Amino acid sequence: MNLNVKLWHSQNKQAVDASLTILLDRHLDDFQVFWKPRLLPSSEEDSHWDWNTKHKATASCLNYEKFALECEQFTQGLMMLELDSHRSRIEPGKSIVYIDFLAAAPWNRRSIQDPPVYKGVGSIFVQFAIMRSHELEYHGRVGLHALPDAVAFYEKLGMKNFGPDSEKQNLPYFELSREEK
Repeated sequence: MNLNVKLWHSQNKQAVDASLTILLDRHLDDFQVFWKPRLLPSSEEDSHWDWNTKHKATASCLNYEKFALECEQFTQGLMMLELDSHRSRIEPGKSIVYIDFLAAAPWNRRSIQDPPVYKGVGSIFVQFAIMRSHELEYHGRVGLHALPDAVAFYEKLGMKNFGPDSEKQNLPYFELSREEK
């Protein structure tokens, strides 16, 4: 799978070609070599995430899909989807695509580098999750739990905020239904 997409280059103020692809070892290597050294000393809420561990823990699980966003031969973002394990709160009983983890590379975060190199990583991943939801005949239903610093981003995308979820570390739960797209 290789989906051609466009990222926005902040400094050049131009759209640039990028590719959304299945997570490969080279993406995990980029995380280890380029991301981790910049994330660990930061105050980013996901600085403790280890994508290598996440990948290994879900390697034999058929309901997980893992993706990377590449541009200029570097991994610009990572995302893990869980399929058919979560149900909609908007349409009870209906399946959703659940965005389990989503992260932009450190240099694409305004909180670490201002201006960021690329913009649009999160939006591209959410749009792709919606596309997967349609492919699976879930009618665009997507859900996730957001880290506190990402709440405004998901609200801006039009996702419904259900508030803190005591079963998921009090992270706010967001969902997008067919009516909200």
